[in-house]
Amino acid sequence: MSTEQKVIRSSEKNNSYHGRICLKIPLHFFSYFKVNVYMGTIHFTESGYVLPSLLTKKNTPRSEHELMARRHRRSKVTRVVNLIKRIIAFFFSHVGLCALVIGYALLGAVVFRAVESPHEMEIQNDVATARHHAVNIAWNATFRVNKLDKDQWYKTVHAEVKKFQKKCMWAIRKGYDGKEYGVSAQWTFTGAFLYSLTVITTIGYGNTSAKTYFGKTLTILFAIIGIPLMLLFLTNIGDVMAKIFRFLYARSIRLKYKLILWHKRRKAAKIRRANSLVNRLARAQSNRFGGYGGQPVKSDCSVESLGVVGDVQDLLTARAQLDQLEVKESVEAQLQRISVPLSLVLLTMFAYLVAGSILFCLWEGWTFLDSFYFCYISLTTIGFGDKFPGASVGNDKEAQEKLVITSVYLLFGMALLAMCFNLAQEEVVNKVSWIASKFRSKDDDDYD
Repeated sequence: MSTEQKVIRSSEKNNSYHGRICLKIPLHFFSYFKVNVYMGTIHFTESGYVLPSLLTKKNTPRSEHELMARRHRRSKVTRVVNLIKRIIAFFFSHVGLCALVIGYALLGAVVFRAVESPHEMEIQNDVATARHHAVNIAWNATFRVNKLDKDQWYKTVHAEVKKFQKKCMWAIRKGYDGKEYGVSAQWTFTGAFLYSLTVITTIGYGNTSAKTYFGKTLTILFAIIGIPLMLLFLTNIGDVMAKIFRFLYARSIRLKYKLILWHKRRKAAKIRRANSLVNRLARAQSNRFGGYGGQPVKSDCSVESLGVVGDVQDLLTARAQLDQLEVKESVEAQLQRISVPLSLVLLTMFAYLVAGSILFCLWEGWTFLDSFYFCYISLTTIGFGDKFPGASVGNDKEAQEKLVITSVYLLFGMALLAMCFNLAQEEVVNKVSWIASKFRSKDDDDYD
């Protein structure tokens, strides 16, 4: 038996191939024996001999079931990829960005509270312990002696007070802010949330800061991711709020002209009724008394004689303006065409600042000017730190609610400020373009 036949027979007996069978067959072999290769199987057309697949069994599907399994796996992978794409698209949408920023700030609140709160409690406890120890030393120095020696008492108490001062200075360097242990704390959940918000908004009051090495490192990493995310959020949410504000302004203008048109229609209807009544009275009087030569008397009572031509013209003008506003275009085209006045934008921002000033004036006991100053410094992200929220609150539920409302006020206020910048930029660009067009038209007239 030849070598080729041995290979063929062995391949017929063994249907499981764990390797690839390599045969060096000249090209003229296929043309001479008229060999056809179909689906990985060599067919000898003249002899009718069939050589099993030279491919490995691992690379060849054994049945339809395996084909269906592969297709099912591919479809599952496709579904997972599409799901990931939808999730990414949602997080970069307007609602997704808002949820992502709030979720990121909440995550920062949880992490910073877990890192910084034990350190704060430890420092407050150390200061309280040192104070109690100093008081006990002073009491013992007074109670133990039958006859009070002023010099000895002064020396003992003075030394203990100096120790307490050193302990307080050490605690201040470690972040002690003078608050009592268990009475008031900075690193509550709401305080940590406000800290996270001031980090990613770059306000940075300075009254609350990370004191531990791990907390400082986390702050750096948190700001690296959070600040670009916050800027992206403000850009998107400012654009959305500007479109909404522009749409509401367009609706208000549309409503204004509808009211004007309704008023003009009522006035025109009254005029028509009065004119019709005058004409009927004139005709009745003419038919009753007759005229010269049997001709009816022509009445001079008409719309022109009543002086209502101006009202009719105003009605036509109002209708034309309404028709211009009610053209059948998309909402986007209408919003792009209508620009909000700069005075209205500034009035909106001023009203928000005044509302916040009244709120903090009631909560913190500040004057109205100090409250307005704090709101302006905060929303413009200047954040000097001389005024900060929560200075007069404790750990009670009401105080924590105030911190939450403060966080919401700052977040929404920065979004509102981004909206005002968007609208003001659009108005300024329109004004500059209008002035430039006026100068160009004037130059063209001078040239002509």
